[in-house]
Amino acid sequence: MAKKQRSLKKLYNLHAWLGFQLALLMFVVLATGTIATFSNEIDWLIFPELRSTEKPADVPDSMQIDDWVKIYQSVTQAYPNSPITSMTKLDSDYLTFRVVLDNDSLHNRFVQVDRWTHEVTGDIPRLTVQRFFRDFHRYLFMPAFPGLLIVGPLSIVLLLSLYTGIKTTRNWRKALWRMRITQGKRIFLSDLHKVLGLWGLWFTLLMATTGAWYFYEFGNAVAGSNIEPSGPIVANITTNERKVLSVDEFQSIVQKAQNSHDNWEITAFYMPIASDRSFQLRGVSNSNPIIRNRALRVFIDPQSHDIIDTWSPDSISIQAYINEYADPLHFGNFGGFWLKMVWFVFGVALTAMSYTGVLMTWKRTKSSALTRAQKMTLPVFILSLAAFIFWFSRFI
Repeated sequence: MAKKQRSLKKLYNLHAWLGFQLALLMFVVLATGTIATFSNEIDWLIFPELRSTEKPADVPDSMQIDDWVKIYQSVTQAYPNSPITSMTKLDSDYLTFRVVLDNDSLHNRFVQVDRWTHEVTGDIPRLTVQRFFRDFHRYLFMPAFPGLLIVGPLSIVLLLSLYTGIKTTRNWRKALWRMRITQGKRIFLSDLHKVLGLWGLWFTLLMATTGAWYFYEFGNAVAGSNIEPSGPIVANITTNERKVLSVDEFQSIVQKAQNSHDNWEITAFYMPIASDRSFQLRGVSNSNPIIRNRALRVFIDPQSHDIIDTWSPDSISIQAYINEYADPLHFGNFGGFWLKMVWFVFGVALTAMSYTGVLMTWKRTKSSALTRAQKMTLPVFILSLAAFIFWFSRFI
């Protein structure tokens, strides 16, 4: 019994140490990720150009070929001398369609098109709330190296905190419901910490495992073994030949792509990024909404307009297949507004656990001064601030 008590004490001390010493960094990453869940909706409030009209009752939910053609036609009429670089359907029907143009006056701006009327609603800066919080959460505004090297290991810390928290929580059935609000602040914080942790076990595990997967993906990239393979190579042609498409040519390309997979919805169209690359159309299976909306792809030769390759979850590697689930599960953007709300609420709870854990430790130690380990994380924020200046300059 004494040995078991010593073991539990060590686990508790590890749980408290991880949560306390890395609290500043963990709190920022958790808070920014939580806000990122609703960042598109915040942009919807800020930018009128992002607000689609109400969906007509007799219109299908998924994008049809006619939708693509009408959007393409509207944009080319509004900007006749600006070749389209990419066209993307955002993750909610109340958000307008997004188009990127090769146009100096629209540098670092998105052109938005109404999802249902196909009319151009205007343009917005690429520096959106969504971009800000996504990059802050994942990279701390830094390049992938060292940004992901700092943020990635926090997923391991979260897994360790989850394990040690479960092992050291006694009477968890009672702790699920117990909130003692009249026995002092420390008892209240302890009960709140346990309630949030126990009800959010599934969410913490999901965030930790998907976060660890991102770290694994980064490790593969550093080792020169990308999980996601590059697209097919085609014969070199001139940039002009590849970018200028008539409406009929565009319709033909989308039609071929649509016919190349069964029961799928095209969600994005990309022009070639280099002289040896193809047109690329991405989409999602209608039978599997959880998978990322780019899991199915079609590559089309920019000269002949013939299909030269297709990707689907059935034809990619196991690692690439798992990778297509990471983003939807991490951000909860596969089930509409109310599922995002669930992710947001549990994200707030997880962030609050980081805060309540620190308060509990300060109450126990009767000190509010930063520890040496906490002070050692401060240079990370200084580095993040410096990186933000360079990051921000890209959008000016």
